[in-house]
Amino acid sequence: MNALRTLLVLVATSLVFACSQNSGNGEADNAEVLGPGEVAFVNGERIPESVFRLHTLSALQVNADDLTPEAREEMIEQLVLLQLLAGEAETNGLHRERRIAAELELQRIQFLARAMAERYTEDNPPSEAELRELYELNLPRLRAAQYKTRHILVDSETLAIDLIEQLNEGADFAALATEHSTDSSTSEDGDLGWLTADSVVEPFATAIQAATPGELLDDPIETQYGWHVILVDEVQEQVAPGLESVRQDLIRAVETQKLDTYASGLRETAEVTMVGE
Repeated sequence: MNALRTLLVLVATSLVFACSQNSGNGEADNAEVLGPGEVAFVNGERIPESVFRLHTLSALQVNADDLTPEAREEMIEQLVLLQLLAGEAETNGLHRERRIAAELELQRIQFLARAMAERYTEDNPPSEAELRELYELNLPRLRAAQYKTRHILVDSETLAIDLIEQLNEGADFAALATEHSTDSSTSEDGDLGWLTADSVVEPFATAIQAATPGELLDDPIETQYGWHVILVDEVQEQVAPGLESVRQDLIRAVETQKLDTYASGLRETAEVTMVGE
């Protein structure tokens, strides 16, 4: 693929190239921040080595040092074309149009916010004590029982009671579910598989927890979805996984908690005035 075709693909997938004159710094400051070295000059504007390296990594997921001479030339050509298009946009005043200016500002805010979140997370990694505390807090959920459950969902209590009577007289559950149930479980003969109480709505959750395995519930249960005829076939107690097996999930959860606390602290100390209604 030649450089121009690749450029069109990159633009179509919203690759953003922040040219140096949009950085908000003077030329000297900008050169210092972006570092020494450049891969090209476009109408007197340098394309810094650091931008080239970032572009290569972003576009190809390859380190710039590992490029072949031909691939390096193509990556530079892409940046040259991007720089030319960005320059034309500025010459034509596109960056002063409200929608485009707003989009550029939003991208700046979002990018810096993500960068700050990543830096805070790197500088404040979860401690073993924090991981252990979250693990212990979630042990009840990790040990939660599972219920192998079938149901028939109908629109009226009268029909639900009638179905319970038919089942108590020996009717086939799967056949009645296929004939009457209004939800997608009809394709599974009413079988909902293994459920945990926290994965279903109330009072369905309470009902399956109180059920005797293998025995049809005496009364239908009403939820926002309708009336349920419920049969719990089996109950299985779960063994909680060890901390090591869920370590990565715990790390992500603690990182999120700490970042939320950090952001909330910033919000509490900020002077914010809402403008509007």
